[in-house]
Amino acid sequence: MPFPSILFWAFFASYIIHILDETLLNGGFVQWIATNFWPTYHVRMFFWFNTAFIAAIAVSNILFDSLGGHWVILPLIFVGGFVTHVLTVHLYWTVRLNTYSPGLATSLLYVVIFYLLIRYGVGGHFISRKDFAIGTVMGVATLGLFLTIGPTVLFPRLTRHRH
Repeated sequence: MPFPSILFWAFFASYIIHILDETLLNGGFVQWIATNFWPTYHVRMFFWFNTAFIAAIAVSNILFDSLGGHWVILPLIFVGGFVTHVLTVHLYWTVRLNTYSPGLATSLLYVVIFYLLIRYGVGGHFISRKDFAIGTVMGVATLGLFLTIGPTVLFPRLTRHRH
């Protein structure tokens, strides 16, 4: 199994752990989002959203494992998008609202995996710079923006009232 594949499956595992963090800490991510941004957000939405992402991450990893080459872009989209989510939702809003965003601690695992992909995936010539850039930019521009704008901009509730 090539090194990037191991990291992509580690990302998958860290996402599962992240969901547990979002479920168990500080009242849960659903309550945190509903209280601060999106009053109609509920557990069923959280469940189906995460189920879809678990499936999509697994499929992208399997496609890369099976086909290799430029298919590395698919799992990179997820890593790049979720690293963006760490910075723009979990970290930023934890600081801004002065309350722990459920998922912040475990989402830092994404940053570690991203670093390792750069240092040893790209640096070790397992991933081309071009594929890495394409996957990361696509992840930031699509998934990262969706995970940021969806819950915090499209459905603002208290963000404009808190200082």
